[in-house]
Amino acid sequence: MENFKFEALVTEDSQLRKLEDCIKKIPNISDWQITKHLNGILLSVKAANIRAFDIVLTLQEEGFSLERLYEE
Repeated sequence: MENFKFEALVTEDSQLRKLEDCIKKIPNISDWQITKHLNGILLSVKAANIRAFDIVLTLQEEGFSLERLYEE
């Protein structure tokens, strides 16, 4: 199981609902959490047998722009 964190510029509630629906459709994601910030959101994902790249690509195809965050 891997933990990934992403940042996205999602500020509207309608965008947030669409993002949630898209996340639910991605296989191998076991848990996820969205934390709202002033200028966007932080998406935390727990997943197995899927790369961060695949998550980003899937959500980009739905119109979202995400950036993976790396912990130091």
